[in-house]
Amino acid sequence: MAGAAIWLAVALASLALFLRGGTRHYRWLYRPGGDARRRRFLLRALRPTLHFALVTLVALAALERLDTLAELPAEFAPARDAAIDLVGGTMPLDLLAWSTLGGVAIGGVIAGLVERWRGRSVTLGDVESVLPTTRGELGWGALLSVTAGVTEELFFRLLLPLLLARCGVPGVAAFALACVLFGAAHRYQGAAGMIATALVGAVLALAYLLSGSLLAAVLLHVAIDLNALVVRPVLSARVR
Repeated sequence: MAGAAIWLAVALASLALFLRGGTRHYRWLYRPGGDARRRRFLLRALRPTLHFALVTLVALAALERLDTLAELPAEFAPARDAAIDLVGGTMPLDLLAWSTLGGVAIGGVIAGLVERWRGRSVTLGDVESVLPTTRGELGWGALLSVTAGVTEELFFRLLLPLLLARCGVPGVAAFALACVLFGAAHRYQGAAGMIATALVGAVLALAYLLSGSLLAAVLLHVAIDLNALVVRPVLSARVR
């Protein structure tokens, strides 16, 4: 437990460093076009790789728990049982992946067309700073989507709940706390965005627990972000 407590402190410190500077980091992205904006997109992709993915891998290696990357940790059994009771059963990874990806794709098309018709974004929270404004930036949007989907799921759906559980926090509560911190990590979106993100985190945690595979949460997260940062900007005609 001592080792877990130390690494929990390290993980929380890494999250605090990620949040350092508040929304100022994202305001740079409001500046249109140019190399400065592209550099900020690259930085936005690299920061979670350092603060989330690297910390997760080092912590799991130090605790000799790298096996949890491929297998659901035994510490998550109570939370998995609660998730199964909630929905009435488990869900195979392939069925979960295809159904959720299909739902996200359909939702993205509808939302994109609605945004085009209404002439403004239909989102909860302020995400304008990370939305592509030119077709050349769509690739950066895709990069951000994949980076966030992988690094944030490693940190918020695996590492934090695992460390909290090993420190004595009950399984469901561990995931709930991780979801709250997941919302806090998106505070640049404002209060509405943080609440919405925390709720999305709960859905991602449910997908992870029901399928028993972190890959399910990663795929769903990437799909949600691709929807917001690539599909909808194209369909809404916001990119030039």
